[in-house]
Amino acid sequence: MTWIQRCRFSVRWLRRGVSQAREMTLHGLLPTAHTCTGPITALCDMGCYEDAWRFFVDVKNKGCKPNVYTYTALISGLCVSGIFKVAIGLFHRMARDGVLPNTVTYNALINILVENRRIEYASVVFNLMDRNACSPNTVTFNEMIKGYCITGDVEKAMLMLNNMLQAGHSANHVTYNTIIKGYCDSANTASALRILEHMRSNGCEPDEWSYTELICGFCNISKMELAFGLFNEMVHRGLCPNEVTYTALIDGYCKDEKLDAATAMLEHMKRSGCRPNVQTYNVLIHGLTKQNNFSGAEELCKVMIEEEILPNVVTYTAMIDGLCKNGSTSLALEMFNKMIDQGCLPNLLTYSSLIHALGQEGKVEEAENLFAKLERQGLVPDEIAYNKMIEVYIMSGKVEHAFDFLGKMIKAGCQPTMWTYGVLIKGLKNEYLLADQKLAALPDVVPNCSFDYQTADQDAVSVLSAKLAELDPGLSVQLHNALATSLSTSGRWFEANDLLGSMISQGLCPDQEAYNSVLCSLLRARNLDLAMGVFEHMSAQGCEVHLVGYKELICALCQLHRRKEAHITFENMLRRTWNPDDVLQTVLIDGLLRAGHKDLCMEFLHIMETSNCVPSFHMYTILAREASKNR
Repeated sequence: MTWIQRCRFSVRWLRRGVSQAREMTLHGLLPTAHTCTGPITALCDMGCYEDAWRFFVDVKNKGCKPNVYTYTALISGLCVSGIFKVAIGLFHRMARDGVLPNTVTYNALINILVENRRIEYASVVFNLMDRNACSPNTVTFNEMIKGYCITGDVEKAMLMLNNMLQAGHSANHVTYNTIIKGYCDSANTASALRILEHMRSNGCEPDEWSYTELICGFCNISKMELAFGLFNEMVHRGLCPNEVTYTALIDGYCKDEKLDAATAMLEHMKRSGCRPNVQTYNVLIHGLTKQNNFSGAEELCKVMIEEEILPNVVTYTAMIDGLCKNGSTSLALEMFNKMIDQGCLPNLLTYSSLIHALGQEGKVEEAENLFAKLERQGLVPDEIAYNKMIEVYIMSGKVEHAFDFLGKMIKAGCQPTMWTYGVLIKGLKNEYLLADQKLAALPDVVPNCSFDYQTADQDAVSVLSAKLAELDPGLSVQLHNALATSLSTSGRWFEANDLLGSMISQGLCPDQEAYNSVLCSLLRARNLDLAMGVFEHMSAQGCEVHLVGYKELICALCQLHRRKEAHITFENMLRRTWNPDDVLQTVLIDGLLRAGHKDLCMEFLHIMETSNCVPSFHMYTILAREASKNR
């Protein structure tokens, strides 16, 4: 074993390796690329990224010419450490130095960027491959598909799948399971089931993870009968459910308040030879505490210990959260102290549950002390912890304190969420209500001077927007986008459209999510004229319309017998690159066919075929099956 190999296994050998490499240059011996790569790889493996960077610069300045493996090792290390821009800069420098990245280099960079949810950077790197005549492989495509799925853009993941198949690569279990999970995470279980059928028709038999992802998806939307049906199908096909599968079902039954079914599933799990883990017990304990069954939760803790599964921070937090939600804050605080005494440090969720409970009891100072304690423990507050503390101030009528705390949250680099905005708007509205009540109590007051909720909403949003602009101008835009999306989702299309128009008139730029949400809301309300105005404005601004938006627009046009416009819209839509299977499923099957426009569905299929947007054979089978149901 050479010192270059040994340096990977020991700090002592690593230091000796780096030292020897530097000594070589002092004696006039020029290090080779192989000599440089060993220490750099080892330093990165051990997390010493700055040392690796300094060593790289040092030997390069002394004449060493790094090769593709040297660059790949350092680029991966920089990405792991979160220094993305430097990593991409080094990637470009690599090409300028005449060292062409290979597929492994690209894959390493894309993988780390995806793991850190930096899909915009990963997309840039992926596009560079084609320009540099380096072909992506199955691993590359799978990483990009994963990146789009974890950021919630399954449409682009499906487009990437289409590109992958057109490039001659076969989708594997990783590909399909990633997309199934992506659809399930966005609550689109119908499309997830379609992918399951698709993978089977392509000769890729679904495995235990394919079913597990689907079961998790159905459990998350409380469709337990369908989840259990998939569980039975999975077993019937000879696949063994794992602890994740069972835990998802137990959690689903608990959320559905079917504790008997959850307990029966735990027993079934044990009989089948699948050993429950701490997460399995935690979800059942949380379910029991939510039902105020603390004795049952304690008994389950004893069972865990008997099975040599030690309760962890999640176990204690589940019990504390249950006690808090049932108004037993004093018992929750006792449990909190007990866990610390047993050497189990609370996490942010533990603190957040207690802070909120104390706020509900009006104990603001105790909540403040607890927040300070979590910071002293070395925990960095997240948006949930900040939101809980802001809510404490709002519940106690201390609106200014809430805004002061919002400032602290933003300065800490923690972005407000829709929950934050909702709590603050509620606090401002309560102030207006209180002022109105005081005014109404005065003698000789005008009788119709009463509290109006819609006016209060608008006033509260205006005040909140002004305060956010003082803290960070970008937050005012974020607030309006979040509100437009929220109003659209809750069916308040008139207010959502009004808010969108107000943003545009103020020079604020609505984001893609806000535009698409308002568009779909207007179309579902069959307010086509307003929807067309939003659609045209989106097109003028270069804002992409989601496939669901096109489905709603085309169906609305057909419903109002404006078929020619529907044709033109569909043809224009196809000028963009889509996954043909996605178009067929979303627009033709879920849209036109379900709305009873079978003839148009077939016409649009012909348009797809003549536009070189040809679906897979499997999708033709699904279309034929669905069309036969609509006879």
